[in-house]
Amino acid sequence: MKTLFRIILLVTVVFCFLPPEFAKTKRKSKPISCSQGTAYRGCPACGTAKDAKHITLNVQKNRGTKATNPQTLTVAAIRDPANNNNGKFSPSKKVSVTGFVASVDPGGMPETCNCTSIKPGGRTDLRDVHINIVADPSEAADQTKYVIVEFTPRWEKTFGFDDSNYEAMRQLIESQIKGKRVKFSGWMLYDFIHQDASQSTRPNQPVCANFGDKNCNWRATPWELHPVTAYEIVPGP
Repeated sequence: MKTLFRIILLVTVVFCFLPPEFAKTKRKSKPISCSQGTAYRGCPACGTAKDAKHITLNVQKNRGTKATNPQTLTVAAIRDPANNNNGKFSPSKKVSVTGFVASVDPGGMPETCNCTSIKPGGRTDLRDVHINIVADPSEAADQTKYVIVEFTPRWEKTFGFDDSNYEAMRQLIESQIKGKRVKFSGWMLYDFIHQDASQSTRPNQPVCANFGDKNCNWRATPWELHPVTAYEIVPGP
């Protein structure tokens, strides 16, 4: 009996002095299971989001179905604060909007919808193109009037653009449409991630002076056309 007691005591003492990684089993994070949408170049439609809300948003951003028979909206209607939560818009809405292209900017990096990361060795080859449109050329310098429409990687390919050199592609798109009136068709999207940078939801904030500034506005509304599934240059100033 004494021998058994000594063995139990010895095992207890040894276990107490083991490093934490041996004393307990580490919980491994489960890989994201994404049965929604379709993957593109190895990035699932859910991207690398970790929660249901962001997964839903990413699947909406990564739609690969063309928006056929879209409803026509105006830039003014999209950015109207009254339309933020009145049920007039929804992510299932197919729309077209014609606006003056004020600028063509780089998309976010990193973004979970594109599986990108700024960590060493992280993926950087998928990136959206942000296109800022306004109702009239006189608004081109006013960020609080900007409605965002986005080309996503899978649609960049569909439109015939080569994203192997992202900045060269962005500049090519810019040369084609900046300063022109363009009709964009696609899917409505409420990007809640940017509620804190939108004039319609944070009207008391100043306008951003520099890219990446916080607590300021660089857009009119969280509502976007995202993804754009068709576009054409139209006559106009």
